[in-house]
Formats: sequence, C-alpha cells, structure tokens
Amino acid sequence: MNTFSILGQDKALRLLARARTSGRLAHAYLFTGPDGVGKSSLARELAMALLCRHTKADAAGCGLCPSCLQMQSGNHPDFMVIEPDGQGIKIDSIRRMKQALGYPPLTGAYRIVLLKETHTMRREAANSLLKILEEPPPGNLLLLTADDGAGLLPTIRSRCQLIALHALPLNLASEVIQQHRPDLGPADCFAMAELSGGSPGQALRMEEEGILPLYQELIQALTSRSQGSTAKQVQSALSLAGRLAEHKNMAAQLLHLLRILCKDALAAKMCRYTDNFNGVQASGQTNGTDTIRVFRERWNTEQLSAKLQSIDRAEQALLRNCNPALAFEVLLLQFFGCFPS
Repeated sequence: MNTFSILGQDKALRLLARARTSGRLAHAYLFTGPDGVGKSSLARELAMALLCRHTKADAAGCGLCPSCLQMQSGNHPDFMVIEPDGQGIKIDSIRRMKQALGYPPLTGAYRIVLLKETHTMRREAANSLLKILEEPPPGNLLLLTADDGAGLLPTIRSRCQLIALHALPLNLASEVIQQHRPDLGPADCFAMAELSGGSPGQALRMEEEGILPLYQELIQALTSRSQGSTAKQVQSALSLAGRLAEHKNMAAQLLHLLRILCKDALAAKMCRYTDNFNGVQASGQTNGTDTIRVFRERWNTEQLSAKLQSIDRAEQALLRNCNPALAFEVLLLQFFGCFPS
C-alpha cells in the first residue's frame, strides 16, 4: 500500500485516514504548526491521493496515473493554489478562487484548493473566504495552512477541521534533512535540525541561505579562548552583525538558540553541573555541552542574566522594525564585552 511520505506527524495522518475511510471528509481542513514541519506537503499529498484514479481510500496517490502525473508536474486542472502576494493573501486571489469554485470539477469528484499561510490574509480577504466556508459549493475541498490559529478570524477557524502538526524530534528531523540533502554529513544535518527547532523545511531553507556556517562562526567567535584586542573584537562583532542582518527572516531562530545556550549556561552555573549537562549542540563539530561550559566559565551569573536581557532587547527591536544591523551590532558588542550590557 502506498503511504504518505510525511514523517513524524502520525496523529494528523490517522485523523485524515479515519475521515477518508469513513467517507466523512470535511469541506475544509486547517493545517497548523511551525514553519517547515510539512503542512503544505501534507496538504498536497492529501490532494494527490483524493484526485488519484487508482488509490484506495486509506492510501496515498499511486504516482503513476494521469492525475498523479499532473499533480507532480503542477498542472492538475482540479488543483488550485492560493498563496501570499507580497505580505499576505489579497482579496483578488480569493475572488478568483470563488469564481473557479462556481464550476464543477473537470476530471473527478473533487476540486481542491490549497490556501497557504492563511494567517497572512488581510481582513477583507478573510471575510470573503468566510462566506465560502459558510456555504461551500459541492464538490470542492479547501485545505488551509497557517503557522498557528492565532492570526486567523475565529469564525474561519471554527468552520474548518483542525489538523495540528508539530516540530519533529531532532533525530527524525535530521533524518528528513538527510533525505533531501544526502551530500550533507550527519553532524551538519543534526545541527540544522537543532537550529530550526525540529522543522526540516525551515532547516533546508536556512542551509540554502548559508545560516548554519554563519551560526557556527558566531559560536566559535564567542567561545574562542583568545578573542584578541578590543579593536579586533569590535571588528569581529560588527562583521558578524552585518551578515546576521542580511538574514533578518531567520533572526528569531538564531536568537532563540542563543538564548537557550545562555539559559543552559546559567542553569549549569547555578546548579554546578559539570560533565553530564544535557545542552543543545552548537555545531557539527563541537557539542552544546562544550559551548555551555565555555559560557559558564567566561561569565558570572550577573553577566549571563545581562546577556539574556540583551537578547530580549534585540528581539523587541526587530519586532518594532528597527534597523536589524543596528540591533545585531548592539547585541554582539555586548556579547563580545566591547561595552557593558
């Protein structure tokens, strides 16, 4: 039997399988979860299975029939994708979708629409979509994805069957990354899984943007035994800050992991942990326990607390759309000890 390729989302797969075998598919499903855990991929695989001409009710698409081949090539006449245009989904896109839903499916029992990142919808687009959800035309299935349900109108959320996806365990996320990037070593795949918080899709995007080597360089600079003169430290901090600012979209994840390291170092210092502290892995070469040990030995309790406050201020500055280069410069100059936190 063909099975879905999505790993680590067993509960979601069981819910969908039960609905299909019982013949009780909802008219709309909302897939929620962190970025990169497989929401859109699962929605596409479900669509492919429902449009497949040969698959059984509880299986994935056969991958060989004309319908599956059209899905794989991205030109199935009964599959439509709506995604953000600029900062969000606009009402014009919803209007085009509503017009298409007015006609019956061309080749099978369903027309399926995938609406990606629906938490970005503007209010007028959301209100227009709500009318469709209240009175869905027969023969149509809507698959919505969102980072979480908080950004959606409660009325939209209440009219969809919720399918919650979660971040994967690091070992499993590392395995998924390895499948997509067999050229990477296991240590780098695991480091990417950690850096993305167990979200393989996000990890692969970060790897494409060169985030992993940049993060490893940052940790190496912070843990170096010989940090050089103050001038060299300032130069290193400003250089790293400028490069981090180029990846503003990934800044939250970088700051999150840096916060974990500081918190673990603070806990280790206060509890006097030595060799058995279970921290996060900072890179493919140096494990997190080594990084935490260096942080614990370099800074006292007051200094580590100040570092955590510096991270909080940097996050708040980025949320206020302050200059990202300036926010990172202030943060790293404080971490490098170029001026007090």
